[in-house]
Amino acid sequence: MLTALSIKNYALIEDLNVDFSDGFTVITGETGSGKSILIKSIELLTGARRADMSFIRSGCSACTITASFKCANSKITKFLNSFSIPMEDTILIRRTIETSGKSKAFVNDSQISISTLAGIGGLLVDFHGQDEKYSLLDLDSQLEILDSETLDIRPLLEKVSFLYAQVQDLKVKLEAMNLSDNDRERKIDLYSFQIKEIEEAKLEHGEDERLESELPKLKNAERIVALAQEIVSTLYSSENATLGGILKTKKNIETINSYGADASEAMSLIEQAYYQTEEAFREVEVILSKTKLDPEKLNISIERIELIKKLKKKYGNTIGDVIEHKNKIEKELGSLSSYKDDSEKLQKQLESETKRLSEICKTISKKRQKVAQVFSKSVQEKLFELDIKNAVFKVNFDKKELSTNGYDLIEFMFCANEGEKILPLKNTASGGELSRVLLAIELSSKMKNDQTTIFDEIDTGTGGTTGEKIGGKLAELSEKKQVFSITHLAQVAAFAKTHIKIYKETKKLRTYTKAKVLSEIEHIEEIARMISGEKITKAALQHAENLVAASLNQQ
Repeated sequence: MLTALSIKNYALIEDLNVDFSDGFTVITGETGSGKSILIKSIELLTGARRADMSFIRSGCSACTITASFKCANSKITKFLNSFSIPMEDTILIRRTIETSGKSKAFVNDSQISISTLAGIGGLLVDFHGQDEKYSLLDLDSQLEILDSETLDIRPLLEKVSFLYAQVQDLKVKLEAMNLSDNDRERKIDLYSFQIKEIEEAKLEHGEDERLESELPKLKNAERIVALAQEIVSTLYSSENATLGGILKTKKNIETINSYGADASEAMSLIEQAYYQTEEAFREVEVILSKTKLDPEKLNISIERIELIKKLKKKYGNTIGDVIEHKNKIEKELGSLSSYKDDSEKLQKQLESETKRLSEICKTISKKRQKVAQVFSKSVQEKLFELDIKNAVFKVNFDKKELSTNGYDLIEFMFCANEGEKILPLKNTASGGELSRVLLAIELSSKMKNDQTTIFDEIDTGTGGTTGEKIGGKLAELSEKKQVFSITHLAQVAAFAKTHIKIYKETKKLRTYTKAKVLSEIEHIEEIARMISGEKITKAALQHAENLVAASLNQQ
């Protein structure tokens, strides 16, 4: 659950801090007020949007987005543990983009890569918008949803996973036994050499990125020191130092002021110039103190980078791939070394385990197909309630090779119009319609997670009656997870537990996007504005009150 969001110098936002609650939150505002900026900032924070220097507010050197999440999801715990990131009650994510082009991301104060940020962000937030990559369109996610509906399937899947690992191990052993002695010895020598080469490198995840980021500073240390010393001399230590000149100027202005001429504005400006110049001097001093000429460290870093490049060229695109390759060939090496096992015995064992595996997968498939019928009917009913009257939804089954989750290759199929061909969901619905289909799927699913779901204008192209139905279903979904929705419909906004209004202010020829969590009275007033426009009428207020009252009766 997203609990708080802080945005600094992003687009039209200078400094925005918003606290969130559980349940259903709507975000409203006039067209162009910046509602999408708020969602885009969350996308950027969670790795769902690429960094771009154009995001930074004009005149600023960087933008920073920070958010806190409350979460007790085992998937997230496992993910963080895999990167040695401490798991706490609150997950704090921070992302900064600088005008230099640098983008940094942190989780619980541990710096991470952008790909890692996207990984954890996908577990925390799911976006349903006009141009998003929906997680529910992923086939693995669809299978997970179906399995969440299937009783007693978890123990069966655990058996399948265990048997599949055994079958794969037996296949590797048999393959090793079928090699000639020369081939076997050649592979043993090759694998032993590769394992030794990778182990001696002592690779660490993210090490290559860290070294590449440090290299420019090490290479240019001498130049950095020279420039910093020159700056220190210019500002402070030389005979005609800037700070000394400013102090002398300040005294002269004080004298002018004492002679009766009003030099107060000049005095204020020269004092600011002095303090800012002094601050720049201190910052450069810090840079100078931290920059060391270390040719040995530079050479070590270059050699280390070259070694990592060499290993990645040989064994994989990333350090993770290299380590995974080592783990794989270690297992194969063990099998090659034990080639004297009885081949016939292993073959019989493989046939027996494969048969057991197939039988359990068959049982799982039958359970899934039975549940798929009930689930499809439930989704179709929800689609009807969301005014997609002629919708057809079903779960398509195909076969794949045996794996850790069985042999079912399932895909959600959808058709919105009677007489049309039913196709994979990802190829049919789009925009607001697709968001409604995904809402129906989530409402029908028993799968529980801490993921925050954000619907961006799910009511696009709909009217008041449909909007009321959508609002009711969003409120229903919010009973089991946190839900956000950007909306232009008063009927949807009426169901909100929390209502956030986005608006613009102009001060001193600059525009600022602001956000406000509305009180109950302001909530009704904003709904009335959505009904009647900027000039709120008594009829609109009464209509707004009726909408809110009706929504409470439905919840």
